[in-house]
Amino acid sequence: MEKSLVLIDGQNVIKGCMTYCELNRIKKKVDYVKLINTLSENTNLLRAYFYDAIQEKVNRNKEQFLYALQKKGIQLRTKTLKNRSIVCNKCGNKEIKTIQKGVDVSLATDILRHAWQNTCDICIIVSGDEDYKDAIECVKDKGVKI
Repeated sequence: MEKSLVLIDGQNVIKGCMTYCELNRIKKKVDYVKLINTLSENTNLLRAYFYDAIQEKVNRNKEQFLYALQKKGIQLRTKTLKNRSIVCNKCGNKEIKTIQKGVDVSLATDILRHAWQNTCDICIIVSGDEDYKDAIECVKDKGVKI
């Protein structure tokens, strides 16, 4: 049986689910265990990762959510959210925006690391982000199924 990994780009999945639910006027949450089990069916699942960025002081809801994922055996890969000062080109107003930094690099690094260490045959990536395209092509050239 082929060995698999599941790598979930948390923010991408959460935003996608919210958009879908708003458009269809439904209330649903992602069942990450069910998602992982469905995607890795008929493989030997080695590990599932969840990538996200968090505030320095994590709010209670986020903390409980992340703890629940860990309790279910999902490994967390978190980075600290960064504040950036953005200046509007039209009006010159400054605004502080909170942005993710390092999450995509962390996920791409894990894709490459597992391929080069020959720890998996299949790498299942749950995201809509094209930032992983180069890492994916590199790993496919090594013979890992994506």
